[in-house]
Amino acid sequence: MSGSRELVASGAEPGSSALERTTGRSLASADRLDLSGSISFFRRRLKIIIGFALLGLLAGLAISLLSKKVYRAEATVMLVEQSSGLPSADDTPPAPVVPLTSQLVDTQVEIIKSRQMARRVADALKIDQGMDTGERRTLFDLMQEKVNAQRTGTSFALTISYDAAVPSDARQIVNEYAHQFANWQTSQDEERNSQIRKQVEERLVSLREQAQADTSALQQYRIANNLLSTSGASLTEQEISNYNLEMTRARAEAAEASARLQTALGQLRSGSSGDDVGEALDSPVVSSLRTQEGTLAGEVASLEARYGPNHPQLIRTRNQLAQVRQQIQDEIGRVISNLRAKKDVSEDRLASIAGSLSNARSKLASNNAAMVGLSELERSAEASQGIYETYLNSYKQLLAAEGTSKPMARILSLANDPMKPISPNLKLNLALALVIGLGLGVIAAYIADALFHGIKSAHEVEHDLGENCLASIPLLASVHEGKPHAISAIRDNPKSVFTESFRVLSTAIDQATMNRAQVIAITSALPGEGKTVMSCCLSHVLAADGERTMLIDCDLRRRGISRLLDVGPDQPGLIEVLNGTSPLDVEELVRDRVLCVLPLGPMSDAPDKLLTGQPFIDLLEKLRPHFDRIILDLPPILPIAATRSIACQADAVVLAAHWCKTSSFAIRTARARLPKKLVNVVGVALNQVDLRKKAYFDREDVSFYYNKYSEYYS
Repeated sequence: MSGSRELVASGAEPGSSALERTTGRSLASADRLDLSGSISFFRRRLKIIIGFALLGLLAGLAISLLSKKVYRAEATVMLVEQSSGLPSADDTPPAPVVPLTSQLVDTQVEIIKSRQMARRVADALKIDQGMDTGERRTLFDLMQEKVNAQRTGTSFALTISYDAAVPSDARQIVNEYAHQFANWQTSQDEERNSQIRKQVEERLVSLREQAQADTSALQQYRIANNLLSTSGASLTEQEISNYNLEMTRARAEAAEASARLQTALGQLRSGSSGDDVGEALDSPVVSSLRTQEGTLAGEVASLEARYGPNHPQLIRTRNQLAQVRQQIQDEIGRVISNLRAKKDVSEDRLASIAGSLSNARSKLASNNAAMVGLSELERSAEASQGIYETYLNSYKQLLAAEGTSKPMARILSLANDPMKPISPNLKLNLALALVIGLGLGVIAAYIADALFHGIKSAHEVEHDLGENCLASIPLLASVHEGKPHAISAIRDNPKSVFTESFRVLSTAIDQATMNRAQVIAITSALPGEGKTVMSCCLSHVLAADGERTMLIDCDLRRRGISRLLDVGPDQPGLIEVLNGTSPLDVEELVRDRVLCVLPLGPMSDAPDKLLTGQPFIDLLEKLRPHFDRIILDLPPILPIAATRSIACQADAVVLAAHWCKTSSFAIRTARARLPKKLVNVVGVALNQVDLRKKAYFDREDVSFYYNKYSEYYS
């Protein structure tokens, strides 16, 4: 007793050595792969993992049975080389051949899976009839999801597949995909040529109109500027040259006519009768009149010689002569007048030619200015005509290219109705469901382990709580067949592992104190930890080993010892002894073969102060000389405040903890409620340990090796 008190008074931490040992082991094994710990984890959480795996299998089976069947049909097409571009003209080399490359094959695969191909197939099969825009879009999306194409090895063959709920639909659609793809290139070429042809036709119309407009503008410009010939400037220059020649002639003729006139006038002014005028000399009239004048002059001379001056014939002849001479003068006058008229005509002609020459020169200047605009219009008209002819040639080539395109693929095989569905794949679904279930089970097991706060091993007691783990009391059902009573199991099997665990507990209590502990209090953090059975069994084992043992029931509320040993409430007990109504006589105590028991009598509803006061202390001092061990079955610490005071009277206090149920937080809280310097808590005893499952938790615990030494107790 004094040694235990000194241990408590010194303030030493009972679990310090355990914590140091645990820390040392943890550091020593930190760098080692804990495969055994992983196996233990799976073994202790095997039910959760198997449960999730079974749920996964059931879910996979349900999904497989409830899922719609999907059938896949396949068709095969082969790519072939083809020429690219439009047909070449006669004077140009043929179009090059497009080589088949991996990139081209990949492109064809994407074409098969494209939205445009889905639209062509739907239109060909009339699947989208009566659908609105949104429904058509949904249909095309669905077809794109269900169709697939892939290259067969390294060849240029493509396998097209389509998935559908009906075998005939899968066959029909995939075959249509094959046909549409085989005709894809030709239809694309035709569509492209048609689009180009329409564009060229539209362009030709505008170009023709432009060429006609430019030509019309050119002609109108020529008409407006009097440029009716392409060589308008050259014609005007030739006309000017002719005018210059004519003017030279006209000027010479005018000068000649003027000279003739001036000469004749000069002769007349010099007294000439005009006979010597050159024009008169050349005149036949004047010559004839001169002849008549000479004849009449001869007759006058003859008549004057024969007749007198008044002779009628002479007078008549003289008159005739005078008339002839007058006619000569008149004719010379007419000659002079004719010369004057010729002169005027020559001058008028010269003036006219000069005016025409001036007009021609003005026209030449105007034509030269107009030729600049004419050249621009001619170039514009020629350019428009050239572009028009170029497009016209292209249009003729497009017309010639119709119907000459060759397909880039040909069909190798078409699909038949598939016999077996590809989905649901029962084996694959079950395998995936099993894997997913196992994965979820492992995750759930880890979560359960992470959320599990129950004490499950001596390592946790020593490492997490810093307390000594005194013993692991096995669950009776895990070491005995059937369901025997705990007291009967100890009596009938004194060498069993169940009985031996209490000897281990007794030894651990003695080792935890400097001297042998006489008064041992057994309590727990919460009710239901099994402390009463532990107290009773420990008392029986100690008594069976020859130690004088007293078991006192201190739990006023539950009367666990009294009920376990079937002590009636009418029997006097601890309360009667403490209040003096029943004297303490060891021989009068209720006996259980080898054990003395002080139960709780009919006054068990007495206040807790009877146990925390001096009478209880005096009782313990009175019992010490008569017993080697005094076992106190105390109430739980957390709900009953009196437990903290009663525990101060014990040489050693043992905390009972239900294996895998009592939370480490509860034990830590209960330990904190006990005054450290007044209560000697020697450690924690794990109670109701299932040794069949204990091997799943901590290999550093003795119970971990139960399967290896269990035969030792048989």
